[in-house]
Amino acid sequence: MIEKISSMAIVIVKKEKNLKVLLLNNDGEWVFPKGHIESNETELHAAIRELHEESNVVVYEQESIGQVDEYKFYFSGENAVKIIKVFAFIINDEREITYNKNEGFIDGKWFAIDDASNILKHDDAKNVLRKVIKKL
Repeated sequence: MIEKISSMAIVIVKKEKNLKVLLLNNDGEWVFPKGHIESNETELHAAIRELHEESNVVVYEQESIGQVDEYKFYFSGENAVKIIKVFAFIINDEREITYNKNEGFIDGKWFAIDDASNILKHDDAKNVLRKVIKKL
């Protein structure tokens, strides 16, 4: 079985007690930015790059709290096990989102944590968001 590793970026705006998270709408489904790791980069740098490519939001290595989770799922379309390395980033202010239409994104927004939990479709995504919040 083929294993394919991707990196995901969960970006949290933490202002006093208010928390917001960045989500992108990919063809009708709200998701966290993620994508493949290129041969010349670390998993963390892949998360930073994918975030920028998909949302135009820039974060820096020092804003990362590190890898917060990893999960796997079987993707029958590629007959592969997908491994998602999840990295969290904490920032002080919302940064402008310019979603990448060429990658199928139709919107991008900062959501209150409770709202994000309600609109995320997949349990894995909901669970990693909970893990990030617990680490704060």
